[in-house]
Amino acid sequence: MPPAEPVSPRFIGGPRLQRLLADTHGDLGLAHELFVWNVRASGAAMEAIHVFELVLRNAIDRELRAWNQVMAGTPDWLITPHVYLRRALNLAAVAKAAQRGRRIAAEHGRSLCHDDVLAQMSLGAWRYLLPSKANRSKQKLWEVAISNAFPAWPGEWSADSVVTRVANVHGLRNWVAHLEPLHRYDLRRARRDMRSVCHGIGPDAARFFVQTERLLLIVTSNPADKQNA
Repeated sequence: MPPAEPVSPRFIGGPRLQRLLADTHGDLGLAHELFVWNVRASGAAMEAIHVFELVLRNAIDRELRAWNQVMAGTPDWLITPHVYLRRALNLAAVAKAAQRGRRIAAEHGRSLCHDDVLAQMSLGAWRYLLPSKANRSKQKLWEVAISNAFPAWPGEWSADSVVTRVANVHGLRNWVAHLEPLHRYDLRRARRDMRSVCHGIGPDAARFFVQTERLLLIVTSNPADKQNA
């Protein structure tokens, strides 16, 4: 078996390697270990976000389907949204999601449906559909529909608590997508935020999240923490 290739600027870029070396006091072997950990942490973070996003998306979608049925006569709120939803949604993002969904539906020989559009919406769509003091329609939607997606949320916690936690997870998702290192990122908090939001949806949702992610196991094996212990 050939020897493992050490981390080098040729593979990961000089600035990234220098940052790793700075965090390992110039220890190239430990810098390599830290790089490998970051790759694995990124994978574990995306796995957790994958489950979190599905749980969040489907909880919000259930409530908006029921609300849009009453208000607009159809559950397909991404295709025929009530005026409050039109004012709250990023319509350009919905149009792009519909375009992608239509292409996939055509490949399967059928017309576009609500679920096709839903599947193409990003995590950012759910973050920015949550209440905002700058958008009265979002505030109204929270009061009449979206808040119902979190029946187990502790009464003393405000809507801002949900927004803050989802925003933190969205920030982690973007951090990972841009290949930023995670060994100094507060992954414990991000995982805790994901679990809290899932628990607000229901204790069973929180259990499902916990049993399908491995982020905590990765966090506890951070080489940077071992060095500083």
